[in-house]
Amino acid sequence: MCTMYMLSRRGDTEVQWEPSDPASTARARRAFETHRRAHALAFAVSTPGDEPVVTRDFDPDAHEIILTRPLIGG
Repeated sequence: MCTMYMLSRRGDTEVQWEPSDPASTARARRAFETHRRAHALAFAVSTPGDEPVVTRDFDPDAHEIILTRPLIGG
């Protein structure tokens, strides 16, 4: 089971999918694309214990995906 964490000011949301299940994968892809269109940053973890890497595309085989709003500094 793969998990996507969407971090926002309203709290964290999780979406889980099974790469072999087209319906759950499509649901996760839609959530990913919705957050990316809202300018969220995406990080993927390929296998447990790996460092997250920036990604622009949904990877149905990623172990975890983390979406977060960009930080504004000054």
